[in-house]
Amino acid sequence: MEKLCNKCEKRYNCNTPCKAVNAILWKDNRVMERHFGDVIVCYPQRKEVHFSEITQQQIDEFSEKDVIQWSSGNAKLKKTAVFIERFFNNVPCKVLAEKYGVKENTIVCIYSQAIESLEKIINALDSRKEGLKACKSDRFTDDQKFFLLTNVFGFSGVEVGEMFNMDHKRVSMKVKRMADKYEKLFSSKAPKEETPIDDPAIKGKLTRPDVVKFVDGYIDQGLSHRQAFKRIADRQGEVIGRPVNPLAIGSKYRKATAD
Repeated sequence: MEKLCNKCEKRYNCNTPCKAVNAILWKDNRVMERHFGDVIVCYPQRKEVHFSEITQQQIDEFSEKDVIQWSSGNAKLKKTAVFIERFFNNVPCKVLAEKYGVKENTIVCIYSQAIESLEKIINALDSRKEGLKACKSDRFTDDQKFFLLTNVFGFSGVEVGEMFNMDHKRVSMKVKRMADKYEKLFSSKAPKEETPIDDPAIKGKLTRPDVVKFVDGYIDQGLSHRQAFKRIADRQGEVIGRPVNPLAIGSKYRKATAD
């Protein structure tokens, strides 16, 4: 392309690629078309920019390194600074170890802990949809901040207490209360796992003592009276080949226990 441009008489006044240069730039470059009435918009198969379209200022700032520069100077925690330097600036662990006066393995551990903290944040954001709705996360109370700082970001109760000028025992108490609240909230949204029920053999005809024995056995396994009546009726119906009314089972049970 340089040989072509050097021979061109218009090279000193050239502002846009000429037909010959465009032929080189667009060689083997297929595009996708989207039609809008009398307008056709072309989309390249992959994101690209012609070097001839880049301004001089962009050229001066251009770097071949695949690095997003991010200064760790404002980071208050060593864990945060190590993460920024390793992840965004590709600083070797050996260099960071010398900078912070620790062993290289310590930097590796700190970086791993930072990754784990981020995973906790991502998991929190990806929590059950219904649970998050009920949390009203558009505004955090101090108690919610205590919970996030300790359980997500890894601060100790003493550190959180210093931030909010509060005794660390009181912080721990509030965090425990929030943890219980969230556990109850999310567990109520989770699908309930069915507990296996032991079904003893059943006869086609049940006496009152038989019904009491079956009902008491099911209640011991966690079923309610109503659930026990229905389960007995369903199982007896399978044996005799016709439906049995759970109310009839309940009536037998109440008459037997009233004697």
